[in-house]
Amino acid sequence: MAAADTPVDDNESAGTGNAKALAMFDAKLAAIAAAQNDRIGRKNMWLAHHWPDHYAERCAVVGGRHVCRRCAALYPFGFLVAFASAYGFIPYPEAWDPIAIWILCLPATIAYCGEAIGAFAYNPRWQVGAMLVTAVGFGRGLGYELVERWSSEFWGPVAVFGGLWFMFTMFGLTRKKALARKETLAQLRTLAESAQI
Repeated sequence: MAAADTPVDDNESAGTGNAKALAMFDAKLAAIAAAQNDRIGRKNMWLAHHWPDHYAERCAVVGGRHVCRRCAALYPFGFLVAFASAYGFIPYPEAWDPIAIWILCLPATIAYCGEAIGAFAYNPRWQVGAMLVTAVGFGRGLGYELVERWSSEFWGPVAVFGGLWFMFTMFGLTRKKALARKETLAQLRTLAESAQI
């Protein structure tokens, strides 16, 4: 019997067709999910500051919305300290201000910058604790700004520590991209070597 006369198993060809259709359907669902995830991430970025993949670890849910955990610790407590300071309720002796504001801003800077460059892993408790300490310094500096515009007690630390946060963020992103490139190149080499065998 010739090969052309061999009967084709309809179940086998139908199974192959179904597998291809299911693979295409899964790919389409994955693309839709990725687009939806991206849309949600962009919409919520102003409060969350993180993509949806990181919401569970790096965000708290406030009023049904994801809010950056660091910001949720820093700003409410910092504004409370600022308004209290502006009305004369200072959390420590006023003579300490020139140094205390700067020292109190160090824990959050160390926590953020170290995590940004991969020196240590993100730890929600450490990050929130560091932000609460820094909120006192931030709030005290902001208290000066509420009383007197363009106060060096507020804008000096904001410029220095904000600049450091930005620099370390850029360095961390560059480092992550370089590591991702190395990983991709290693995978390509492995594939090329396996193809040659």
